[in-house]
Amino acid sequence: MEYYFTIPQNIDLDKNELSLKDFEYKHLVKVLRKKPDDEITVTDGIRNIYICKIKMITGKEIICEIIEKKFNLNEPVQNLTLFISPLRNLSRLEFVIEKAVELGVNRIYPVICEYTVNKSKFSKSKLERIKKIIISAMGQSQRCFLTEFFNVISFQEMLNYTSSFRSKIVMYEFEKSDSKLQKINDKDVALLIGPEGGFKESEIEILITDNWQVKSLGSRKLRAETAAIVSVYDILK
Repeated sequence: MEYYFTIPQNIDLDKNELSLKDFEYKHLVKVLRKKPDDEITVTDGIRNIYICKIKMITGKEIICEIIEKKFNLNEPVQNLTLFISPLRNLSRLEFVIEKAVELGVNRIYPVICEYTVNKSKFSKSKLERIKKIIISAMGQSQRCFLTEFFNVISFQEMLNYTSSFRSKIVMYEFEKSDSKLQKINDKDVALLIGPEGGFKESEIEILITDNWQVKSLGSRKLRAETAAIVSVYDILK
């Protein structure tokens, strides 16, 4: 059974109730045709999970009785932050975001590299669309942490943000094919996936100086979105 999402402000523990609104409301009522007394599972995206029974459906919200509360189920031990250069085709980036959320990524930052083709920031409407994709992927995969997605940052901003990370990994197509990902014990991990055109050599040199580990996915050349999904899986499996 998939999870549904509501913001923490819609949860009243004193009344033992919560409500669902907006597109989750439309999905449950219009598509799934849920009715009073049906049971659903709801998360607030900050690791709380609520087993609920629908009490009432109004014209704009579903009001539920909380039957049982759980905490932090199905979440990976590691906090993985994915840095990925925006792809030319937005739908391909959305695919990466969806699969990264399902696999357990906690944060996603689009990062501008030298050979990034699309260097513009995301519009408000695109950010809203991406958030819906993340919420849907979280619920479908029964996660209870809502992955954070940020607007684009520069390569230098990424270096600044990750300065305190002990485990920083960049996947590089020209690295030796036997230099593959190994088990990582650190809790906080940064993963960088470059643009379709690859990294500029000077960027790799900067990353190495900044204590990034350069890793390979083997002798075959993979598309950026494939490399991202495989790498995320290898780290969190």
